[in-house]
Parts: sequence; structure tokens; C-alpha cells
Amino acid sequence: MGEPTAISADMFKYWHVDYQNRSVRIVYQDGQILDSELEARYRQNNSLVATSTFDWGKWWIYTTTTRNDLILTEGFNPASPPPFKGRPAVYLDQNRWRTVADVLHEPARVKDLSERRAAQDLIDLAGDGGIVLPLSTGHLIETAGLHGDRRYEIGVSMARLAGGWQIRDPLDLWKHEVDRSVREHLGRMEDAPVLHPIVTEPGALFGSGTSMGIADETLDMDKFMTMLTMPSVILDLLVDPERIPKNPIEKWVTHHAAITAQIHAVNLPKEQRRRLARRRYWNENIGYYTAAYNRLTNSADFPMFSDVELARLFADSPMVGLVSELFIRRFIDHMSKWKRNDLVDIFYLSSAAGYASYVCAEAHTGTQLRDAQRTLGRPETVFTTLNELVTAVRSDGARTDSERTRTEG
Repeated sequence: MGEPTAISADMFKYWHVDYQNRSVRIVYQDGQILDSELEARYRQNNSLVATSTFDWGKWWIYTTTTRNDLILTEGFNPASPPPFKGRPAVYLDQNRWRTVADVLHEPARVKDLSERRAAQDLIDLAGDGGIVLPLSTGHLIETAGLHGDRRYEIGVSMARLAGGWQIRDPLDLWKHEVDRSVREHLGRMEDAPVLHPIVTEPGALFGSGTSMGIADETLDMDKFMTMLTMPSVILDLLVDPERIPKNPIEKWVTHHAAITAQIHAVNLPKEQRRRLARRRYWNENIGYYTAAYNRLTNSADFPMFSDVELARLFADSPMVGLVSELFIRRFIDHMSKWKRNDLVDIFYLSSAAGYASYVCAEAHTGTQLRDAQRTLGRPETVFTTLNELVTAVRSDGARTDSERTRTEG
């Protein structure tokens, strides 16, 4: 497929990728049609994704599955900030997505009527310009544990209602916040980079350390092709019928359980244990801060921080403040057992609570996150039921496009 001289809606009407036939059809504004073979790097083997079509006029991508389900994805413009259009971002934990998927496919499965009504309201809001429902890599990890028709239902529901919105990988957000914290300490904020946490940028949820996304230096044609094909990549991961075994991350669990045991063994008053736990969290993650400091100063002479300075350093960061608070709480709670899922819950839910307008989480981590927000003096935006979530979203003024049209009319 030859590269065109310009990538512009003035020239093109549609680009259509057929993954089953491994072909690309380009429809020009003047009616010309160009057919060519899909490059090998964009092909998908044994996929349930059938086609992707980019509408240059609407700036949307239409993706279909082999079961004839249609998913609409909002396009990405690297020259513009994320197009929220006044919509709040709502992040759902995986188990809440299951409820929403059940209501979308077979409402009678959800016995709790208040949760059923709330899920339907979320579906209406997401499908009609009322809210943004971003996906994360955490969702892909959790969905991989499902299989067959159940996985397909949930995966299609997530892709359809997310519409291409993603929250960046927590590690990218973590490093960005560390960079800002060090810059603030050095008084170097004038050249601080800007990073939008919730975006339609293709591949943002996979992280900058992978080859799945785009970078500033990516060629325009490659950016476009990544935007065109990324919805199918994510959809393919969501609906793949084969279950992928979850990594038990035993070393991570054992390591953190040992820290909790060590802090419990010192038998100090609670506030002293909190300071000790905060310092231990700092020691576990100081490498991120020293790397940023060395990069910005070309010096290895890293400063010392008091307990009070550390508390402020963490609290001023949207995600890190919550992550550090959750680790501190779990380090000093010897009755709570560390589990594999803690890694996903802590980082993905903390990044969501740091940047999304609302979060609906599972009860344990959700309650701790809301307590952490209260401790940090932040608005409490984390809920543990869909009914509580939707009540707050509606109370704050979220409306569908249809509702706004009726009101204005």
C-alpha cells in the first residue's frame, strides 16, 4: 500500500480494513477506489474481529465482529486535547462492568433492581453523549480470565460503551507525577511536559514502554493506521474466547506480606507505624524519584526528605497520593492478607480515582480508596455500588444529548 501525498478529509471519504480477507479499501472523495493488501503488522490471526472502517467526515471508526456486532470508536486528533465535550469520566471496576454487560444483554440476570436501573442509566449516558467510560489494561487483564460466550458478551459491551476512551497505563501516570513532584521541588515547572490521563489516543492504555501506541515522532501515516486498527486490537483482546491463566505474582505477594509482618513486629503506636510504613513505601519506590532528579539536574546528590515533606510530596500527586495511602494502610494492617488482585486493584483503581470524575469499585478497595480521599482532604468520588455512583453522577448534572436537546427545546 503506497503512502498518499496527504492525509486529509479533503482527499478521503472512507478507509476500510477487512481482517478476514487481509485487505484495505480506500474510497476517495472524488469516487475513486483503491484496493490493496493489508500490511502484515496489522493482520490478526483467528480473530473474532471482522472489519474496521474510518469515516473521515465524522472522524469515527466502525468495527464489526464476525458475529455482526458493531462498535463505534471516537477518532484521535494528535493536535487537539481529548474531546470530552463536557462529559465526566466514569471508571468502572471489572465486576461492575459485568453487571452493565448483563443488563445490556439479559437484564433479568441482575436481581437487584436498583443496580439494574443504575446500569441501564449508565448505558444510556455512555451511548448518548452523557459520560465517558474509559478502559484500562487492568480491564484487559481481568477479562482474560473469562472464556466463551460470557467473555464475548462482556468484551463487546466494554468496547461498545467505552467508544475508544482509555486511561493511560498507571506506570506512565506514576512516572509523570514523579517528574512533576521533582520539578516542583526544584522550581522547574516552566518546562514541565503535559500529559492527558484519559484519552482516545490509540494504545495509551498499554503504556509508553510497549510498541502498541504512538509517540510524537511517529509518522503521520503510522499514527493514522494505528488509530484505524487499535480498536480492533483492543476488541480482539477483550473477546478472545480462550482463557489466559492469571499470573499469581507470588514474589510480589510474598514480598509485601513480609513488609506488613515486619511493621507489625515492631509493636509501635499506630501513628508511628504509619510514618514507618510511609518511609518503607518511599524506600521501595525511591528509584523513580532519583532517576527523575538525576535526569533533571545531571547530579546524583539526591536530597533528603523529612516525614512531613514525604507526606506532602505524596499527597500533592493525584494517583501517587492514593497509591501510597493504600500501601501504608495495608502495611500496618496485619489482619489483611495480600493477594494477587491487590496489584491490579491498587494501581488501576488509584489511577482512576486520581483522574476520573467518578469510580465504582469493588467493596474492599473502594472503601479504602474513599477513606484515603477523605484523609487527603479530597472530594469523595469512589463508590461501591452502581446505584450510589449513578445517583452522584446525575446529581452533579450529567445528561444525555437527547435529554439536553429536550430541555433546550
